[in-house]
Amino acid sequence: MKEIVIFNGSPRMDGNTATLLNIVAKGVKDNGASVKFYTLFKMKFMACQGCFYCRQHDDCIIKDELREALHKVKTAHAVVIGSPIYMMQMSGPVKNMYDRFFPLTDAQYKPRFGMKKLLTVYSQGFEDPHMFESYFDYTAAIYPSLGFEMIGNIVSTNGNDPESAERNGELKIRAYEAGKSLAR
Repeated sequence: MKEIVIFNGSPRMDGNTATLLNIVAKGVKDNGASVKFYTLFKMKFMACQGCFYCRQHDDCIIKDELREALHKVKTAHAVVIGSPIYMMQMSGPVKNMYDRFFPLTDAQYKPRFGMKKLLTVYSQGFEDPHMFESYFDYTAAIYPSLGFEMIGNIVSTNGNDPESAERNGELKIRAYEAGKSLAR
């Protein structure tokens, strides 16, 4: 059975990011795959220490809750990462998680564990869904070396309203369909 790993990088357990990630998860489960869901704000983990242990090993030396999640990513079929946009960037825990993905690359910055599908989900306060497109593209530049093949990016707008995603039927359909796609 295919396993999809989902990371929620929002502190709001019932906000727009969580709403869309839960719909993606439903699409995954309804189509025969399993989901392992991590809420970063509930986890205890450290930032990357820059020790380079992972250059000689395919693991991180830090033994915390994110290390278990990293092991799940290694064997997953696909990964979904959701974050609100704060101060024009992803949330701090999501950035720390990306840094901790360093063991997914070998010493030549090639994927150690094959290619996995990646879906990103963002929630932002601005109404224009393209407002931070250059930032999303900038972030996506690292994905191939981590072993991620970007299959989509879902952006929820008007994020200052914690129910804007719930009221956006088109966005919810996109999230569900993305989940279905990941399960295939």
